[in-house]
Amino acid sequence: MKFPKYEPSRLATLPPTLDPAEYDISPETRKAQAERLAIRSRLKREYLLQYNDPNRHGLIEDPALTRWTYARSANVYPNFRPTAKTSLLGALVGIGPLFFWYYVFKTDRTATSSLILHRLLTWGDWN
Repeated sequence: MKFPKYEPSRLATLPPTLDPAEYDISPETRKAQAERLAIRSRLKREYLLQYNDPNRHGLIEDPALTRWTYARSANVYPNFRPTAKTSLLGALVGIGPLFFWYYVFKTDRTATSSLILHRLLTWGDWN
């Protein structure tokens, strides 16, 4: 079965998976990719050997996982930029619930006190 040649739309670009430059790579690039794959394979094999060792004592130290955890949790502030959006979100999350609960409790208290004032609700019914 022969597929028709893909022609990109005027409004959309060519998907990167169909880009011919993706497949027509130089031998140097292929060699670099093969070296990276070999390094990854060696590291994965070493990790799996440590993981499946029946005489293992203690934890397995995975440097990539340690770096990822550090970058995700402990190193947040050097990569944080205060902008109007983050300031607004911080105020909304920090002060917003206080205003919400103030409104809820105040309206409930006002409604209950007005019912008690107009003798539609007695003190015993309210408790």
